Amino acid sequence: MTGPTTTTRRWRRPRGRVLVIGAVVLAALVVAGVVAALLLPGGGPGRGDDRRGVPGIGLTGEYDELGPGGPGGPGGAGPGRGDRGPRGEEFADAPVLVGTVVSTSEGTLVLTPDGGAQRSLRTTDDTRVRGSGNAALGDLAPGERVVVRVDGTGDAATAVSVTAPQARVTGTVTALAGTSATVVAVDGRTVTVDLAGLGQQPAVGDVVVLTGTITDGVTLTADGVRILPRAS
Repeated sequence: MTGPTTTTRRWRRPRGRVLVIGAVVLAALVVAGVVAALLLPGGGPGRGDDRRGVPGIGLTGEYDELGPGGPGGPGGAGPGRGDRGPRGEEFADAPVLVGTVVSTSEGTLVLTPDGGAQRSLRTTDDTRVRGSGNAALGDLAPGERVVVRVDGTGDAATAVSVTAPQARVTGTVTALAGTSATVVAVDGRTVTVDLAGLGQQPAVGDVVVLTGTITDGVTLTADGVRILPRAS
């Protein structure tokens, strides 16, 4: 006689269930990482230089967050300007000259550096010109303020780039005489502004942001204006 037959059952792991649980856990980790990146300082889109704007130089004011280059204003490079140079050009440790254009000709830029004697710089086809609507050396006007990055010394000094920074002032119009305005800047300086080139004229008492150029070392010739709402 034969004894009773014993049936042996093999245990099988529920592979399908394990895979589903693993996928759910992985998805949860990914979502948690995205949320952390958005909430932590410095994380998420728009938290770096792309949001804050590229720093630059203002000749008559540094209140870019209120100006045409700031939020809600046309043009400009945006708020947060500082140590990078005009229009985002990074000067690093390169030698620079800041001064006023005297003249330009093929291969030569003549300028008067602030506090120094007039000098000539070589220019080449690679010399870059930018800022305030300038794209070539011939666009620079006598008396225009410029920042020049220089390579070489003495007679061999060559202008690598020439930037005409946009002048800007934020303040209150305290007097008008024809197209000439007196503006008291928010930092207390008094600035004379030529308004002749503007289509919209501010009134006495308006708080304004004016942009333009300085060609005589004193007067801001305005080419843009933003009139801020008055407090009631």
